[in-house]
Amino acid sequence: MRLTVARLRQSIVLLACLLFVVLAAFFLYARYRFRHFEKDLPARLGIDIQQTADGFTFSHSAQGHTLYTIHASKLFQYKQGGHATLHDVQITLYGAPGSNRADKIYGSEFDYDKSSGIVSAKGNVQIDLSGLGDDSSAGKAAPAKTGQANQTNQPNQANQPGQTGQDDAKAQQQIIHIKTSGLVFNEKTGDAVTSEHTEFSLPKAAGSSTGASYNSKTGLLVLDQEVVLTTSNNGNLAIVHATHATLLRDSRQAFLLHPSTDYQTEKSSSDQAIIYFRKDGSASSVDSQGHVRMLTDSGAVLTAENSHTQLDAKSQPVQIDVAGGVNFVSNGDNSSMHGTAVSCTLTLGANSTLKHGRCRDAVSFVEQIFKLANDPRGTASRQVQSSMLDVDFVPGPDGKKSIAQKALATGNAQVNLHTIPSKGGQELTNISGDQLLATLDPTGTAIKQLDGSGSTKIVDLAQDGSTNTSSGDRLHMTFTQQPKAAKETDAKAGAAKANVVKTVEKAAAGSDKKSASDAETSQIDTAIQDGHVVMTQTPVKKEGAKSDPTTLTSWANHAEYHSSDQILHLTGSPRLKDGDALQMSAQFIDYHRDSGDATAQGTLKATYRQQNASGAQQPIAGAGVPDLGGSGPVYITADRGDLRHATNVSLFYGSATTPARMWQSDHSIAAPVLEVSQNPQALKAYGPEGSTAAVVSANLTSNLGAKHQPSVVRIHSRTLEYSDAERRADFHGSVVAEEPDGVIHSDAAQVFLSPKPAGNQQTGNSSAAKTPASGAQPQDVSQIDHMVATGNVVMTQPGRKATGEKLVYTSDDGKYVLTGAPGNLPHVFDKVKGTTTGARLIFNSQDDSVVVSGGQSSAVTETRTPK
Repeated sequence: MRLTVARLRQSIVLLACLLFVVLAAFFLYARYRFRHFEKDLPARLGIDIQQTADGFTFSHSAQGHTLYTIHASKLFQYKQGGHATLHDVQITLYGAPGSNRADKIYGSEFDYDKSSGIVSAKGNVQIDLSGLGDDSSAGKAAPAKTGQANQTNQPNQANQPGQTGQDDAKAQQQIIHIKTSGLVFNEKTGDAVTSEHTEFSLPKAAGSSTGASYNSKTGLLVLDQEVVLTTSNNGNLAIVHATHATLLRDSRQAFLLHPSTDYQTEKSSSDQAIIYFRKDGSASSVDSQGHVRMLTDSGAVLTAENSHTQLDAKSQPVQIDVAGGVNFVSNGDNSSMHGTAVSCTLTLGANSTLKHGRCRDAVSFVEQIFKLANDPRGTASRQVQSSMLDVDFVPGPDGKKSIAQKALATGNAQVNLHTIPSKGGQELTNISGDQLLATLDPTGTAIKQLDGSGSTKIVDLAQDGSTNTSSGDRLHMTFTQQPKAAKETDAKAGAAKANVVKTVEKAAAGSDKKSASDAETSQIDTAIQDGHVVMTQTPVKKEGAKSDPTTLTSWANHAEYHSSDQILHLTGSPRLKDGDALQMSAQFIDYHRDSGDATAQGTLKATYRQQNASGAQQPIAGAGVPDLGGSGPVYITADRGDLRHATNVSLFYGSATTPARMWQSDHSIAAPVLEVSQNPQALKAYGPEGSTAAVVSANLTSNLGAKHQPSVVRIHSRTLEYSDAERRADFHGSVVAEEPDGVIHSDAAQVFLSPKPAGNQQTGNSSAAKTPASGAQPQDVSQIDHMVATGNVVMTQPGRKATGEKLVYTSDDGKYVLTGAPGNLPHVFDKVKGTTTGARLIFNSQDDSVVVSGGQSSAVTETRTPK
């Protein structure tokens, strides 16, 4: 046959068709053989598979509510034992009705035992737990119940129509992610349990544990052991350890067993803690109970039985409450502080900085200084006690450090300042009141001002052993501060519970570490008390003294003390009482605490009683004054007074119109200036310097004549000096003595009083002069024993006048003896007898006779003048 081109083309087409048919047949046969091979392969491999399915979904419901849904991309069903292997599994677990909770478990391979309802993970598992409470949008549309296996793919039930993008984003932010392995899920109980290492992440934290369990019905998540949670606060890392943790999402609570927090330089721990969450998933508060302990790197430790921390929307602490026996301890290089209270509340601001602190019930803070700045062997302590203590804080220059600004102690508030030097006596100051408010300096470490109200009192034990007290309705004190650099503060604010230590420490001490110089920078500058002020000072008993020292007491409506001059100013009807020896009042009284001097101005009134026989020492001058010969107390009135302790001299000044006056019974002395000396007991009276007028007036009692008729002698002079020991009064300059029978003029005069009657040895509050019977002079009043006038003596009596150089009066016989100088005999001029002279002229006050004795003829002449 001839092979042509056309026939060749036909042959090629037929061969191609045949090849196609052969290939098609081979493909169909291969497919047929593969299907039989797939069915026979498990048997050949020893695996008993009943069926396989793609896109497997199974839902289980009870009482109209879907409990869970299992979805897998592929399922291998075993013939024996009812087991199945699930690949690419997603288990959706729905919470109780109304909880709107849908949680998911993901894994690449699970073993499913249908008969027992156990689903076991092979390999790693991821769990996504929806948000807390009913605010979670995930799972709000649960799938319809089926109760049977569905061989078709179903959409994710957590993403039903009606979900908004905003809800999805919100739900995604609240999801709790968990990664673990070896998870076993029981569909009957709803429990998912693993004993393997578990990692979890929260919206603002991450951590791990050994073992975990989850219940889909209750939403309870349990972290079994070795729980570690890592979070951040203000950009700083915080690590929380716990032996066990439980999360109850329906009630939005997390329970921690033996939690401990390590935040920057602060640590805290307790037996257990409960964290409360808001609906949006943020923590709202933390409750810690049992052996709550907080520690800073400075060594400060706070312990309590429980604490409660309130958090803001960003889970930052805003208020911390600690209670159940709060105890605070802080140890520094040179100081130690210890504080106690039943409970404390701390309020915090931005960046966890402290704004306010309050401690309640039996509050006590004690700071011990081991070495004084200028005395390394000396010690000091500072203590605050009250029923309640409030401390206000302000932000420091860096905006992070909290600086104490004011501290308010209320309810039996007390401040104790105790210094024990290595040499000398201790110093102790106690300041108390119903309420004490301290204002601190800009550094918050030194007191600047102290204000008190309600029964305020200051008790000061000086180094010399003397005791000073002051009480009143209100108190205002200012302090001087030594300049010093601001101290370094703690690190930035810590986690909620750790902030408590730093806060209380600052509330009590102003900073974490205080040195001795810090404690000694505040010294009293001024102290002011108002309202019913009562002040006392008791000197220390001197060695060898037979009795205790007397107490100086003062009263006023206003008392003001300044350290610059050590003067205590008393106004508002001030009064002063020095034991039983002195009582004094004036419009203004100033007491010099350094010297013991006192000054008084305006309507001064003083009452002196004789120093008791025991010889008790007096705190101020003038406590013992000379006895003027009268009975009972000695009284002094003046415009102003100056009582000098060092010299035991008191000066009393009269006004321009009214002289100072001193009297006892019927004896009195008046002068522009009265100078009273205690040791020896003496008196001086005089006028202004350079004065030539007779400004001193003295009234003394005398019994004239043989019958000793009572009378008063009035003596005027420029000056007067009286010695109580000698019972002598010396008058100088233009002396005028007025008596009932006449007037005596002289350049000087000496008046001698009779010895003190036994009834005049007074002690304490002895009564005043005894009441005389029938006009008789009191028996316990000293009289003029005798008087001597010298220099240009002129005695004038009714009807006669006598002159001489010396006149002596004696009360025993009532006689006046007048003598002259050599070459200048005394003279007496009588209207009836004329002029008489002699060596001595003797005037008898009883019968008014005059006896002339001596002269050139030595004759004695007796002259009687009719009365």
